[in-house]
Amino acid sequence: MADDGQDILTTIAPFRAAGFAIHWLRPRTKKPVENRWTSIDPPTFDRLRETYNPDLNVGVRLGEPSRLVDGTYLHVIDVDIRVPQLATEAWNKLRELFPDVALDTLPCVKSGSGGASRHLYFTCSRSYRSRKIAVSEGKHRSANGKWHYDWEIEIFGTDKQVAMPPSIHPDSGERYTWKRPFDLDMLELGVSPAISTERLEKLTVAHEETYGFETREPLSYKPGQLEDELDALSDARIDDYHDWVTLGQALHHQFGGAQEGYDLWLKHSQRSEKFDAREMPRKWRSFGRNRRAPVTMASVRAWIIDQRKSEITDMLLAGSDLDDLEPSTAFDDADDESGDLDEFLASGDTDPEAKSDDDAVTEDDIKETLAALDGGADDDEPRNLDWISLLDFNEEGGLRSTLHNVELILKNDPRFEGVPQLNDFTHETVQRREPGKMFQRARAAKPVKQLQGRMWTVRDGINGDLWSDDRDFAIRSVIEAPKTQGGYSTKVTDRDLKSSIVLAADNNPFHPIKEYLESVEWDGVPRAERLFIDYLGTTDNAYNRDIARLMLIAAVTRIYEPGHKFDFAVIIEGLQGKRKSTFIQTLGRSWFAELDGDFHDQKQMVELMQGAWIMEIPELSGFNRGDVRSIKAFISRQKDRVRLAYARRAGEYPRQCIFIGSTNDREYLKDDTGGRRFWPVMCAVSEIDISALEANLDQIWAEAVTLYRQMREKQPRGILPLYLTDPMSRTIASHLQESRRVETSDDATIGIIADWLDKSIPAEGVFDAENGQPRDVTCLREIWIDCLGGRQEQYDAAKAAMVGRCMNRIPGWEKSDEQFRFKLHGKQRTYRRMGAVQMMADMLIG
Repeated sequence: MADDGQDILTTIAPFRAAGFAIHWLRPRTKKPVENRWTSIDPPTFDRLRETYNPDLNVGVRLGEPSRLVDGTYLHVIDVDIRVPQLATEAWNKLRELFPDVALDTLPCVKSGSGGASRHLYFTCSRSYRSRKIAVSEGKHRSANGKWHYDWEIEIFGTDKQVAMPPSIHPDSGERYTWKRPFDLDMLELGVSPAISTERLEKLTVAHEETYGFETREPLSYKPGQLEDELDALSDARIDDYHDWVTLGQALHHQFGGAQEGYDLWLKHSQRSEKFDAREMPRKWRSFGRNRRAPVTMASVRAWIIDQRKSEITDMLLAGSDLDDLEPSTAFDDADDESGDLDEFLASGDTDPEAKSDDDAVTEDDIKETLAALDGGADDDEPRNLDWISLLDFNEEGGLRSTLHNVELILKNDPRFEGVPQLNDFTHETVQRREPGKMFQRARAAKPVKQLQGRMWTVRDGINGDLWSDDRDFAIRSVIEAPKTQGGYSTKVTDRDLKSSIVLAADNNPFHPIKEYLESVEWDGVPRAERLFIDYLGTTDNAYNRDIARLMLIAAVTRIYEPGHKFDFAVIIEGLQGKRKSTFIQTLGRSWFAELDGDFHDQKQMVELMQGAWIMEIPELSGFNRGDVRSIKAFISRQKDRVRLAYARRAGEYPRQCIFIGSTNDREYLKDDTGGRRFWPVMCAVSEIDISALEANLDQIWAEAVTLYRQMREKQPRGILPLYLTDPMSRTIASHLQESRRVETSDDATIGIIADWLDKSIPAEGVFDAENGQPRDVTCLREIWIDCLGGRQEQYDAAKAAMVGRCMNRIPGWEKSDEQFRFKLHGKQRTYRRMGAVQMMADMLIG
């Protein structure tokens, strides 16, 4: 066990001092160095130090040898889960066995195998020998042909030992690790993870048995198929006595003891130099007296699969170099499915129980053989089922044309794996890496099909190349190709292919802007809030600093939290030629776009925003009053719900972009409701230094990421305050927004009305009040006629709307829901001065 900077002696010293019977294990194994380890005393720490080798693993003997400092004995609960999907079942059973034990608090070691198996350490006042206390109901066949329970739970005690952290697992090369360490300090105080003797003595030994299976029907063969399979058998199988007997038993079962079966056995027995015709009739007759489960031709098929193991492994898993392998000649006609791999998987007779001379396997065993082409697992290592074993075959052993199968192939075949990816920013399926290769067998009669051609050359390694139909066609061509050319000999529908590409892409998401933002570490130099000051030449004040900082943080926030609230848009002002648009484009790196479309067409707007992080709203002065109102509503939206052109259903698209406007004019806000959502900033330089911005841009965005994380750390949940809070900044913003508003005819009218409202009501006025009384109540019709001098017959809805707009913008007045009867104008809805405490005495309530 290579040290890798860790002092193993220092690590195990406190354990040995606490009473752990530590001993050395052979390098990268679980086998003790000392062969007689069960019959000798545990080595002292001095002896461990003398025999230390940095390549050794470390283990601990359990039960009686490990008498700890508090007088208790060390044991381990071995939770051996070989099928990870049944982990919950195993743990539930363990909790049932130990209802009064807090299993989640016991010291726990995770095996270096990386699976769901665990070692739970506990102590007891007396030592116990090992015993298996629970097993699963189901079994599975491992690659070595043996049957194992799906999971087992065993108490390890005297005469048992386990590998301890930081030992290295023999197969995975990964270290054993403590998931919950053993608290040696508490042990010295007399507190240990104990389980009572009463609880342990209530446990019974698990009942284990060899499962019996009913007799299977003979396998089905197409004409000539059985003969081809027998011809493909190697001479070594015939020379081996055990295999020779198995072949005879399988043929006897297949033909029911008929002469045809004997003749085939006789024919192939003659291939061996050990052939003895005198022995064969007696042996053939003995097969009929076998009372054990029958051996079937499924065993013979498994042999052939084993002979082709390297070919299948290289074709489907691309696992090794084939330059030194000879091409297989058996079943060479891959275009005829009856002669290919699928035929090995035909349904039929199986015998999972047979041992010794009856070493038979089931159809499921054959599929598991495929699943174990990479080799099996140790008893204590969960079996990682290969994706090939998950493929769905039809009754004749052919690969079904299903979405399930196509998805598995696209996610695992080395030519397709990882090629379709999902761009989480654009919500599009793309290609960002070139396809893998499948090895070409030396001297192969037919070439292996690969994904080749110009279409597979990646042009945009940052965002990925948009997926295209020709890629679909190429993938279908490979999948539908004969197996001798690296294909799967199965038809693929358009629906299954497109769906599986989407599913495979979903399995490989990426976000290009997150990758960019996280690729640079901030150097600690503040630059963000001086963005407009340094590059646009704006005044160095709180407002210009705040809006630069907030804009950058908002852009980052919407990447990490799509749809986060941000209602504002910076507007860069300046004469044409200052490179304002180039400045905005540079800020957006590879993710800039111009928002040039119909703001009422939500679908078009969403399509324009796809792939854009910084969006420019060009030349605001060119928009009319209605457009400006639409823009304000548009930039305030946090998400869009539309059905895009290529989608079958409507989707919800949270905003991942911010908006920056540009204009050549000083007055451009044409909306009389105000420009609060716009943050004007004047470009005071003759030409923006884009090169200087480029040189510092990565650090500017890195700082923005840091500022975002600081805000989110301070406020872990809820909406971040991405708006102006400083009073000085808000005052400057209000002044700038008002000064940028384009004056309209309403503005002149507002001045006339405001002056009239401030004048006292004359004695002959509508209220019949004393001279000089302030005007507290009025109506639109009164203003049109008495203030503006309009004619009564000219007063219509348009005039009323104009006067109403003006009144809404006059400070100190508000619209009332009450109606009053005016002497000259009848019953009207009113406007009243805010803060007025009473109306005129002669005002009549309608």
